[in-house]
Amino acid sequence: MKLQKWPSVLLVGAATFLAVGITHQLNGTNYAAAQTQLQRAETQNSPAFSKAYELSDAFRQVSKHTLPAVVSIKTRGKVVRQTARRSPFGNDPLMRQFFDDPRFRDFLDQQENGREREYRMPGGQGSGFIIDSSGVILTNNHVVDDAEEIIIELADGREFTVVDVKTDPRSDVAVLKIETKEELPILVLGDDEQMEIGDWVLAFGSPFGLNRSVTQGIISAKGRGMTSSSLPQEFLQTDAAINPGNSGGPLVNLRGEVVGINTAISTRSGGYDGVSLAIPASHAKWVANQLRNTGEVRRAYVGITMQELNADLAKAFDLKIPRGVVVTGVVKDSPAAQAGFREGDVILEVDGRRIANDRNMLGVVERLTIGQKYEIKILRDGRERNLKITVAERPNDLSGLENNESDGGPASEDEQSAEINDVGISIQNLTEDLVNQLGMSSSSGVVITSVESNSAADDAGLEAGMVIARVGNRTVNTIAEMENAMKTARQAGRALFLVKVSRGNSSVSRFVTIKLTGQDRN
Repeated sequence: MKLQKWPSVLLVGAATFLAVGITHQLNGTNYAAAQTQLQRAETQNSPAFSKAYELSDAFRQVSKHTLPAVVSIKTRGKVVRQTARRSPFGNDPLMRQFFDDPRFRDFLDQQENGREREYRMPGGQGSGFIIDSSGVILTNNHVVDDAEEIIIELADGREFTVVDVKTDPRSDVAVLKIETKEELPILVLGDDEQMEIGDWVLAFGSPFGLNRSVTQGIISAKGRGMTSSSLPQEFLQTDAAINPGNSGGPLVNLRGEVVGINTAISTRSGGYDGVSLAIPASHAKWVANQLRNTGEVRRAYVGITMQELNADLAKAFDLKIPRGVVVTGVVKDSPAAQAGFREGDVILEVDGRRIANDRNMLGVVERLTIGQKYEIKILRDGRERNLKITVAERPNDLSGLENNESDGGPASEDEQSAEINDVGISIQNLTEDLVNQLGMSSSSGVVITSVESNSAADDAGLEAGMVIARVGNRTVNTIAEMENAMKTARQAGRALFLVKVSRGNSSVSRFVTIKLTGQDRN
């Protein structure tokens, strides 16, 4: 009888053992889960994570505020007429036999007859944002340029046709208008000058047609220029991703203010490579206000040509650090000419604002009030001085303007040519014939007739046909004056030349520095 109880005892024992094991396993699982939750809570409550959550919340709030005022833009290209080019095969009978197929015959006839054809320019897409609740939209000029029809898609999906377009190609800014009976959400243009390198920004737009997209980054640089572009102004640089379709969209700070208009990218791949450029909001606002008020943009003008200072030029002009711009030419009868500006003047400040480079100078001057007098600080012959100038309106066409020239007249027939061995050039006095051949507007200076290979002049980029108008702070009109000016330059071990070269109907001037070898001319 006792033997019959063993199975029950064993079963009970086994059950007890399993229950205890399962209990221990469950307790272990609960302990691990509790530990994980505790660690997660400790991590989430840490100061570092709190700051990260605050930043994430800031991105979220700015996006909620901004997206309703961001629009997508679609354009329909204009229809243009073009005369078909004549056949490249002429009346070649073999080629005509080859193209006797009906599928080719019409094409060949059309080519030979020079018929006019109509075709529609390709449309495009971009972004923009609402700046006035009545339906005023800000975007890039290149987004809507040459468009026959512009369609605005709001954040809620509704579409409107643009009824008015005002553009300024020079700044790449456009102002659009749609008709609506309701008030639309808007974005405020902030002060980009208060932004610092490293500040967070968000870029909004429709990259590749993907509406309502947001990317984040920082201000990477300010005052950046586009070397391969016709746009002369300064840009904000950001690493926020901008791609085709983002153009015209807002670049927004963490206060929800627009600090720039997404405009361009620097890329080797055709897409985002980490360098994006935006028109500063202050400049866009200045342009947009004029477009809205008068339909055109008036810019101030002083009448100089200028050059940015590099380290070598800064040394030549006795500046400790490269800043400002050097005047390379003064336009005849311009405000600068009337104010007494000269070639070689280094502009340090305009109306109390320090000048960093040529684009900065242009941006500051353009926005001055036309007809008003301003003070400009310059460095001349090693001494700072202030000149007062009354700015005028910038002419639409600057190509026909002539610079003031200290014209010494054609050189005498004495000593018509010479060699400057320590520079590596041969020079010749300018004659009336040479002035005409070179297309120069003045006979001042001496012309370079040859440049020795691998010489100091060659390294500096000097070429035959260039005219040397100044050495240091001295104007040169003859070889004799050039030789006298070079004596002073040799004492310093460095020569500063103002060289001029003909470009079409005008001349282009720039300063170059030459390191002298100490080998005097024979």
